[in-house]
Amino acid sequence: MRVLAMAKAFHAASEVPFPFSAPMADNVFRSSLDAPDQLCLVLDVDGVALGVLAAEAQPHRFSPVKMAFETMFWIDPEHRGLHARKMLDAYEQWARHRGCAFIHMVGLGGDPLTSRLYERSGYLAVERHFMKPL
Repeated sequence: MRVLAMAKAFHAASEVPFPFSAPMADNVFRSSLDAPDQLCLVLDVDGVALGVLAAEAQPHRFSPVKMAFETMFWIDPEHRGLHARKMLDAYEQWARHRGCAFIHMVGLGGDPLTSRLYERSGYLAVERHFMKPL
């Protein structure tokens, strides 16, 4: 399945220090087919999957505010640019229909292109993630 290949590429690009699990990634995508508060957008160009955005909508853990949280956003590097904004627009529309007050995105590392895309789209940088292997 092409979506799993993209999930594996996303995992590698994120440089997280733990192994990729295809069955767990597959579960993320399959569960989104039936759960109204889960989303899996696939970028299809001429019948070929070139990108995926997976997310879920839920109340924030410290507030009754419903938010959309991105789990994964990947577009094959040679097809980025035009498609990223369209996928973000579709994600934002889905989040609005789910009653979300906020939408959450994560950028991989210090990629300035990703930061510019999010900032130009109205996103504010609100936190930074750090990870330490134990």
